[in-house]
Amino acid sequence: MNWQRITLQVAEKLREIAIRQGNVPYETGDLRKSHVSQPYGEHDAILSANTPYARAVHDGRPAITIKPRRKGGLYWKGAPHPMREVHQPARKGNPWLARAVEDLEREGLDFLAPEIGQEAADELARALRARGLKVRRS
Repeated sequence: MNWQRITLQVAEKLREIAIRQGNVPYETGDLRKSHVSQPYGEHDAILSANTPYARAVHDGRPAITIKPRRKGGLYWKGAPHPMREVHQPARKGNPWLARAVEDLEREGLDFLAPEIGQEAADELARALRARGLKVRRS
């Protein structure tokens, strides 16, 4: 049995769930398009969102103060004048990947049945349940 192929299928299913409309935060679409599932090591796979701000959106972030790197000020289109510093408030996280895992738990692993058979998919669900992951059959 090709375990990496199976873990890639699980990662791809998580990607599909994560980018569903209403799950992933959507402003420009860049975050949604940045999700990638790929092999990791010999048997594993990883799902990631490849934008510099993905973790801050997912986990939230504390308040920050932005200052210019050199002398002068910060300026952007629409600013009334250059600013010495800009304060941004803390932002609450929006854990869309964690919600995707919860949705996968509810939807179950039946999507793996064509690859590994229904009995093996059920056994895998039992093994994951034994480790504390809730997996249901759809």
